[in-house]
Amino acid sequence: MPNRTLLLDHPQPLLDQLHARSSSSEMHGGNSVQLLQDSRENFTAWLEAVAAAEHYVLIEMYIFTANDFGVRLRDLLVEKCRQGVSVVLVYDWIGSLWPSVCRFFEPLKQAGAQVVAYNPPGFASGIGLLSRNHRKSFVIDGHTAFVSGLCVSSAWEGNPATGVAPWRDTGLKLQGPVVAEVVQALSDTLRSQGERLPENITPYDGTAAGTVRAGVVATTPSNNNMMRLDLVLLALTNRRLWLTDAYFMPTRLYTQALINAANDGVDVRILVPRTSDIRWIGRVSRTRYRSLLEAGVRVFEWDGPMIHAKSAIADGQWARVGSTNLNFASWYLNRELDVVIEDAVVVHQLEQMFLQDLANATEIVLNSSERRAALRRRHQMLSKRHSRQRTQAAARQLLQLSSMFRGNFYGTRTVDENEAKSYLSLGIGMLALAMLLWFAPYLLVVPLIFLLLAGGLSTTVHAVRQLWRFRRRKRSGKTDQSG
Repeated sequence: MPNRTLLLDHPQPLLDQLHARSSSSEMHGGNSVQLLQDSRENFTAWLEAVAAAEHYVLIEMYIFTANDFGVRLRDLLVEKCRQGVSVVLVYDWIGSLWPSVCRFFEPLKQAGAQVVAYNPPGFASGIGLLSRNHRKSFVIDGHTAFVSGLCVSSAWEGNPATGVAPWRDTGLKLQGPVVAEVVQALSDTLRSQGERLPENITPYDGTAAGTVRAGVVATTPSNNNMMRLDLVLLALTNRRLWLTDAYFMPTRLYTQALINAANDGVDVRILVPRTSDIRWIGRVSRTRYRSLLEAGVRVFEWDGPMIHAKSAIADGQWARVGSTNLNFASWYLNRELDVVIEDAVVVHQLEQMFLQDLANATEIVLNSSERRAALRRRHQMLSKRHSRQRTQAAARQLLQLSSMFRGNFYGTRTVDENEAKSYLSLGIGMLALAMLLWFAPYLLVVPLIFLLLAGGLSTTVHAVRQLWRFRRRKRSGKTDQSG
């Protein structure tokens, strides 16, 4: 089998075709991309950019809280409205539930801003009630955009008074033609809610701001573009694929793709939280480790309060950063927004950030007997798969395997303890649920009945409205023909 080339050694038109067909988006040259780490850099950049806005500010946000940072940003947006700047805010109704209920956005509406809640409860949404807008983006005057995993919440700032460090997260400051793609993504969300951008929102003029090739992948519940792009990435990556994810619950298809890549000698590393703000996801994630470790995938758990970043780095030349987590909800239910980058300099910066993160992480490893068995299996497999012409590549991969089973300079923790605790938590949870169903079934049945009634009524109303519109168009057509 011939040697595979690096990801970006493929002819550019082929890469463009693969990217377009897997993600329904385009790559654009002439961009400037600046990495922003954590809330200290991202929040500061957001506030400075909004304060400097002269024409408009567009925000698409999953969580917009009523805490200190949320109040600070809202009040700044109110001030910009009074200065004549157009402000458009799309927030998720569930993600920003309390601000929705307590009329937190009312001062912004009164100041003249266009404030839209994504997918609030209603009787015409059909089964789309499950869809959430998980995007996080800002656009300032059409020339600057921010895309990240950070929400508008002081939670990302940690608690300096008690020594709690800020959440680890990654954002991007974008300038150039790619900004227009971020505007288009927000415009599409508005249309999905029966709204439109104000007429004074002008698109970017296309002037180059740098040399970086970048594109936007804006997923919706009607597509799974990021899932397809990630699978294409796994198929094309040759040397290394480093992933950071906050809520790691991959499908079996994606898990097998990771295993296949590792089996082919790719250095696959995954960085996830040790402590999560959604604890049950962390417990389920740990039940996935063993099969990955046995294939040679390296798994690390962040030792800080929370790592919320979502990124992928491939072969030192390709990366994505944004809101998409490696789980079913992000791939199939939510609106997500990510930026794809093809630039060796920017990707190198992301690699350095990843390695710095690993210095604050603990590697999860197999126990000693399992390591030896896995190493033997890998050695036999590679010996069979690689010809004499690939001796050097095989040697490189075996050396890589040896290091991944040693754990290198990182602190290590065996998978047995993590896995046992996760299964114990899940088992106790299922037993507790069984007891609840036995002694107080109405506590679960009543909410389920309510959800079924709401979903059924919503779907029925949606279908009736469709039929009514169809018949009205049909009658209108007959009238036109008779006249």
